[in-house]
Formats: sequence, structure tokens, C-alpha cells
Amino acid sequence: MANKLLRYIIFKGFSMFLVYFVSLTLFFFFFRIAPVVIGGGNPLAPAKASFDPIIVAAGSALQGNPAGAIWIGYISALYGFDKPLFPDQLLYFYRNIFTFNFGKSLYTFRPVSHEILIRLPYTLVIYIVGVLAPVLIGYSLAIYSVKNRGRFLDLLITISSLMSYVVPSYVMLLLLYFFLGYLPIVTIGVKIFPLPVRTPIITDKLGVEELFYLAWYVLPIYIALILTSFGQWAYYLRQLLVSESEKDYVVSARAIGYREDIILRKEITPNIRPPLITSLGYAIPTIFGGSIVLEMLASWPGVATFAYNAMNLGDFPSIIGFYVISSALLVVSIFLADILIVILDPRARPR
Repeated sequence: MANKLLRYIIFKGFSMFLVYFVSLTLFFFFFRIAPVVIGGGNPLAPAKASFDPIIVAAGSALQGNPAGAIWIGYISALYGFDKPLFPDQLLYFYRNIFTFNFGKSLYTFRPVSHEILIRLPYTLVIYIVGVLAPVLIGYSLAIYSVKNRGRFLDLLITISSLMSYVVPSYVMLLLLYFFLGYLPIVTIGVKIFPLPVRTPIITDKLGVEELFYLAWYVLPIYIALILTSFGQWAYYLRQLLVSESEKDYVVSARAIGYREDIILRKEITPNIRPPLITSLGYAIPTIFGGSIVLEMLASWPGVATFAYNAMNLGDFPSIIGFYVISSALLVVSIFLADILIVILDPRARPR
């Protein structure tokens, strides 16, 4: 059995790597080769500056900079701009990805990997809690809802779940800032929640004062994410629990005389783990991309804000780095979810 599981893990890992490799190739085609072809260039010949989006963006960013020519020379050497797009620059692209060398940002002039990694803790602080807490709350509410199926508590949980699901997180954050940030200041002179005035400092060394400020600053973001995310999990898990509760093995357990809470915990819950883990596998990558609107609204220095600014400024090295890391996180999350399902669910194990 262990050998079969190991072979399955190796096969699944190779499949996920192949998917990742193909997605990177398609990304290179659409963001590097397609603009050159549309501009009338030849991807099999050395790219011309007028047709290459990265050179155009670099020239715009470095306009008026006396060291601009040196900087463009560095970028050209890194990406192989003096060589044809296909296959030479494509091979440079693969090399840079697998050595985690995306070059330097065209606007901050610092390594893209450093720019992303220094912002990653800020994003993780928000979205790990923002993903896991709603799942735990939603699961608890779904259990109470199913136990009281058809009663007032079930109706109340269902309505609150639907209301939570339809309200965007950024709208909830605006309401929190207004009612618990702005109104207390202008009415009684008390500052409960910080308004997004002073953006937290982006640094890899935080003192006690900065940590307290971050905790205070992030609290309304936590509340907004939890209030607008628990509903989808509560409603989804309730539907799973209800559908499982009508199956033969549950009816048999009731006929034997098992208590309802034991049936839910020991009989039904193990059978809803696979779809729950799969859903989490797709939800976890949102901790990297996150909600751009939410981060921008809260002036939060996360990865999503950095990616949004890079797209607006045409910072192609940063866009490439963001895509490579976020797509890798998605592939790894799905891979781990598949392996976890096989380990927890005997029915999914290879035969």
C-alpha cells in the first residue's frame, strides 16, 4: 500500500509540475511573444526595442535618468533581449524562474523576489486568518444549523450566511471604518479603529511599537474578512451535511440508535472532508493574490497591492514574478489537497 501511495504522489507531482510548466509557457507567449507579433516583429529574430514591451516599459521608467542606458543593458543581459524571443529568450525565462531570479523592479530598482518576499508576511498575516477563521466558524454554524434543521435557529443561520455571502469585504470594511473609526472620533473623540491614514512601514525588522500598531490596524480588516466570508462556508457545509444525512449509512446509524451529534461527528464529517479539502485547496492561493480592492482601501502593503501597482506602471519583471509565485502556490495547494484526500479517505486511495 505504501508503494502504491508513493507512486501516486510521484505521478501527481509530475502531473502538477507539467501543468505548471505549460502555464508558464503560455504566460510567456501571451506577454512576450504576442505583443511582438502584434507589433509586426519577428519572434525568431532579435527583438526590436520598439516592439518589446519590457524595453518600452524600461525606457518609460528610466526617462531622464542618466544611468538609463546602463540599466537597460542590465535588463537586456538578464532577459537575453539581444537574442530571438523563441527559443533563446524562452530558455532565459525558464532559467530565471527556476533560479528565482526575476530581475529588478523597473520602478523600485530592487530585486523583484525581495519586493515580493518582504510583503508576503503582511499578506499572510491577513489572509491565513481570513481563510481559516471563516471555515472554522462556518463549520460550527453548519453543525448547529443541521442539528436544528427546520427550526428558527436553522433559518437564522441560513439567512445570516446568505447576507454574509452577498456583501463584499471592501464594503464591510468601509462600514467598519465609518461606524467604528470616523463616527466615534467626531462624536465622542474616541478612536476605536484606525482610519487608513498612515500605511504600515514595509520592513523586515519590526519593533514592539510597530507590532502593536499592526495588530490595531489589521483588526478591522480581520473583522471585515470574517463577516463576509463565513457565510459561504456555512451555507456550503450545511448543504453537504444535509445531503449526507439522507444517505443509507446515516439512516442505518439512526436506526441502530446512535445520537445525532455522534452521527454528525463520526459518520458524516469524515465523508465531507474530500470536497472541503478540495475547496480549501482552491481558496488558499487567495492569501497570495488576496483582494486587491481590500488592500488598496486599507492602504495595506501586501503582495496584491504591489502586483496592482506593477500592472499599472508596466513593471514587467514584477508582473512576471507575481504570476510565477502565485501560480506555483495554486499548483502546490491543489497537489497537497489531492494528497491529503488520499491519506484521509480510504476510498480515494490507489488500488
